[in-house]
Amino acid sequence: MLEIPETYALSQQLQTLLKGKEISSVLRQSSPHKFAFFSEDSDYSLLLENQTIIDIYPVAAYIVIECTNQLRLVFRDGIRFYYAENQGELPKKHQLLLGFTDDTYLACSVAMYGAMLLYHGKEHPADQYYRVAAEKPVPYDDAFDFPYFKSLLPENPKKMSVKAFLGTEQRIPGVGNGCMQDIFFLSGLHPKRPVASLDDKELLNLYQQTVQTLEKMKELGGRDTEKNIDGSAGGYQTILSRNTYKNGCKVCGTDIVKENYLGGTIYYCPECQK
Repeated sequence: MLEIPETYALSQQLQTLLKGKEISSVLRQSSPHKFAFFSEDSDYSLLLENQTIIDIYPVAAYIVIECTNQLRLVFRDGIRFYYAENQGELPKKHQLLLGFTDDTYLACSVAMYGAMLLYHGKEHPADQYYRVAAEKPVPYDDAFDFPYFKSLLPENPKKMSVKAFLGTEQRIPGVGNGCMQDIFFLSGLHPKRPVASLDDKELLNLYQQTVQTLEKMKELGGRDTEKNIDGSAGGYQTILSRNTYKNGCKVCGTDIVKENYLGGTIYYCPECQK
């Protein structure tokens, strides 16, 4: 799933490959996918053909491809991008295919579920999550400092866990379940630890690990659980993920626990993250 390390890394890759290209053809749902979502009231071919890509940028967990005529393609969730220099390099299945006048292609495929929405105009899309993502600072911004991080704490957190703090209510747009696993491990925090139980030192450490871990993920081209434009895995080697949890804890060797919590899988070391 797209989280901010991937949207920043992929946006840079797409910018290098696609900026300035003119769209010659658009094919939608050549491989029908039940959970591929589009702007159903928009004719993608009619609107996008003959338009030029002028910019590509991340908005938290979104990737925006901006075209002439005030058109924007907005991608989110489980989208995988494939750049091909000829038709023979295209993946067998894709839900959106952009062809360009230089005979190159961008194929977009959905893993589990994903959205490829087309908007016209300068206003934010009619998507409350996008609006929040566009308005709030992310951990790569200077404005995302420790006082701001502390201000995200609810007045009465009660039994709110650290996972609920980082991952719900769009407190930090673009930080999802995948990124949080390493943040908690490096902070020495159990995902279910009540956030109200953290002292100032622990809260500062959680902030620092959030910023530093996400920065490293971005610099290395995303996590190894996700794919780059060329199909290779991201360069950041996850500590706790589906790729690693069977190997045991890298610090103490204890078996990693895998369980479902708050709508997603969590991984943790029961010794290092009490």
